[in-house]
Amino acid sequence: MADDDNVMEKAKGTAKEVAGKATGSDELAKEGQHQQKKGQKEQEAENLQEQAAQKRAEAQGHEGAEKKHQ
Repeated sequence: MADDDNVMEKAKGTAKEVAGKATGSDELAKEGQHQQKKGQKEQEAENLQEQAAQKRAEAQGHEGAEKKHQ
């Protein structure tokens, strides 16, 4: 899921939550809250994947430098 998708997921969740509160539908409000959390967690997961990829690239750089010294 791209960042734009995560933002849309959270926005749709917010809209559902507001609509649920406005109409007195606790179920719709809770669904909106869960949708917002889903978007947030997906975004966090993407960020962690990007960080892991950076760390792997850094490790590869160190591995190359290590081999030069052997």
